[in-house]
Amino acid sequence: MTAAQSFQRARKPQEISQRREQLLAAAAELFDEQGPQGAGLNAIAAKAGFTKSNVYRYFESREQVLLELFHDEFTDLIDAAIEAMQSVPLGDIEALADAITHCFLARPRCCALISILASTLEQNVSEATIAETKTHMGTQNARIVAALSARLPTASPADCAWAIAMIGSLVAGMWPGAHPPPAGVAVLARPEFAHMRIDVGRDLRRAAAALLTSIV
Repeated sequence: MTAAQSFQRARKPQEISQRREQLLAAAAELFDEQGPQGAGLNAIAAKAGFTKSNVYRYFESREQVLLELFHDEFTDLIDAAIEAMQSVPLGDIEALADAITHCFLARPRCCALISILASTLEQNVSEATIAETKTHMGTQNARIVAALSARLPTASPADCAWAIAMIGSLVAGMWPGAHPPPAGVAVLARPEFAHMRIDVGRDLRRAAAALLTSIV
């Protein structure tokens, strides 16, 4: 008998939480290995030992599964960024740009999820789910804006919020171009296309430093 065949509905809050965590772990592994295309609901269900119909007891769609994964990843990113910024001397823009860039690069799954947030993850989900995600992002953004304001006392909170939003937008835009499919990798390896290659570590750091300089 397979795990899916022996599936029993979770009824207690702890059991429900455990089932959700199983699905999130399966989704994370598939997403890392195959990208969003490989993290379909059938694949997530099979990897977690569920049937597709049973997944709907815990999530409304595979997009909601990935959104929940994004919530966890985004919180981890913000926690790490705040901790890193707290050790930066006041007003040291270069060190802040380094710290922020390092935190993004250390979390490729989060960056990949950010890059498809609007185009993919907010499709096929309810308004309530999108509102929950926006609320979560707002709460986490407020934390990192406060941490940045503490390191850049001459910048206004509004300008710090703008800089953080722009850095996030740059990550979303850069990430797909820096991680193209195999055919794209082969083309970009040609000398004539060298100027089109994106190096997130180099380019994000430079852009972050420029943005932070503009608000002090």
